Amino acid sequence: MKKFEQPLRMNILLVEDDEHDRAAFHRAFRGVSYNCTITDCVRAPEALALIAADPAAFDVVVVDHHLPCQYGLDLCKELLAAAVPLPLVILTGSGSELVAVEALKAGVDDYIIKDPDSAYLQMLPPVLAEVAAAFRERLAHMEAEKSLSENRERLSSILEGLTVPTFVIDADHITTHWNLACEIITGIPAREVIGTRQQWRAFYPSERPVMADLIVDGVLEEQLTQHYSGKYRRSQLKADAFEAEDFFPHLGGEGKWLFFTAAPLKGANGEIGGAIETLQDVTERRNAEIALQESELRHRELSITDGLTGLYNSRHFYTRAHEEVERCNRYATPLSLVLLDVDNFKKFNDTYGHLEGDRVLAGLAEVIRAEIRGSDSAYRYGGEEFIVIFPETVPEEAHVVAERLRQSFEQHEFKPAPGELVHMTISIGGGCYHPEEALIPFVKRIDEAMYKAKSLGKNRVLFLEET
Repeated sequence: MKKFEQPLRMNILLVEDDEHDRAAFHRAFRGVSYNCTITDCVRAPEALALIAADPAAFDVVVVDHHLPCQYGLDLCKELLAAAVPLPLVILTGSGSELVAVEALKAGVDDYIIKDPDSAYLQMLPPVLAEVAAAFRERLAHMEAEKSLSENRERLSSILEGLTVPTFVIDADHITTHWNLACEIITGIPAREVIGTRQQWRAFYPSERPVMADLIVDGVLEEQLTQHYSGKYRRSQLKADAFEAEDFFPHLGGEGKWLFFTAAPLKGANGEIGGAIETLQDVTERRNAEIALQESELRHRELSITDGLTGLYNSRHFYTRAHEEVERCNRYATPLSLVLLDVDNFKKFNDTYGHLEGDRVLAGLAEVIRAEIRGSDSAYRYGGEEFIVIFPETVPEEAHVVAERLRQSFEQHEFKPAPGELVHMTISIGGGCYHPEEALIPFVKRIDEAMYKAKSLGKNRVLFLEET
């Protein structure tokens, strides 16, 4: 599965008039693994001027909703109306969810709510990196669609200006015409086919009828189904003609997808005197459609995945957690949660650098994937914190898995420098869901259990029922 790569650098345009919030924004990006440049402006006109001067200078625009003289949402709408090729993220205060919803409907890429505890600051680096990467993916997707559209127009132009690959057979299935375009598309010269019944050689490894042969024989539906099951249909232009699309592995070096049509040639008395078949190479379109489908699948996966660890991201955690809480309340099933935090991670980072710190986080993700069950799900919650959802699991069962995680990670070896072997530990807090409890208080209780585990000496598992 493809993952968003960490950016080498990111240029952010911050439109924020509150000095304190600007300072907090800058602090949030200290210590990120990529080179981050933040350009500040306090008013909408300044932002418009900077973007107009050089939109390529920025990777993402972050706009606070409450700006002097103009709401941030209005600025975003103005940028969207101007088709500025930049992703937009709007910052709103608590209680402004309706503004966030309106922003998304208008086309803003994402929103972040400034909560009173400033927890949103932890979300800024990963969310903006994801938004910028997703926007780049979307641009690439649009370019692919544009390229596909241009290729189709070019193909149409060629077909109008050049001879369409075409061959004709008579009532005895003998090839009478095999034009130059047909020579090119099949790689078989006309002299080898005309006057023979070997038109099949261009398409199949052994003798079998082509669609023109079936037309000459007064084709029956069962015959078409036998040879082109699920691949053919009656032509919308000619009632007694058929068209189909199939892959021919013997055409060219890697095979070709052909769209082909066959229609009868009738004499004055209406009798079939032969058939004409036309060919069109649609390999590029087919490959583009497959690539487009794969790109859409990758985009869906990337939107819920943490780029460093390959685990789900915190935004997807809240989606899944809400679903599990609803299921828990509806069916009265147990639900457990554990929060893991790497002990002394800042000291490790300061000593060996962020790259080695990233390796520790990736190592912990590997341990989590190896130890949890298929029905469980793990998420990078933020920084060095990870969270695991245990559906239909009582605390005692979750505690066993948590202890196994702790022991397994403690045994994991890291080599941050030549000749140095380091073992890291984690503190884990856990607990079970209380019926009708809101999700945020539930997560907060688990968080408190984790911090208590740290206060008791770290490298331990502590469930709320034990506090």
